[in-house]
Amino acid sequence: MFNFFNQFVTLLQRHQGLLDNVISDYMWLRAVILTNATVATVGLGLTIPLAFASDIILGKSDVLSTGSVLGALIVLLGFVFVNIGATSIPGSDSIQTRRVESADEESPQVENGDVQLRSLD
Repeated sequence: MFNFFNQFVTLLQRHQGLLDNVISDYMWLRAVILTNATVATVGLGLTIPLAFASDIILGKSDVLSTGSVLGALIVLLGFVFVNIGATSIPGSDSIQTRRVESADEESPQVENGDVQLRSLD
C-alpha cells in the first residue's frame, strides 16, 4: 500500500512540474509576442516586489527592512522605466502594433496579440 501511494505521489509531482513549466513558458512567450523580449523578461523580475508585498499582507514582519523596501522599489522602477523606454523610442517596436517584414508577398501583422495576414500592396 505504501509503495503504491509513494509512486502515485511521485507521478502527480512529475505531472504538476511539467504542467507548471509549460504554463509559465507559454505565458512568457505570450508576453514576448504582445510586448517585446526585454519588457517580458524584466517583467519576470516583478515577482520580487510582489512577493515582498504578499509577505507584508500576510503579516510577516521580518521582511520589513530598509534594504528590502529599497530593493523592491528599485525593481519596480526598473520595470516602469523599461516600459516607458519601449513605447517612447521612435521607430522601435510598438507595444500595440508590430509589423514583421518578410520576403513573400504577405507579412503578418500583430495587433493586440492577434496575428492577421495583410497584403503589402
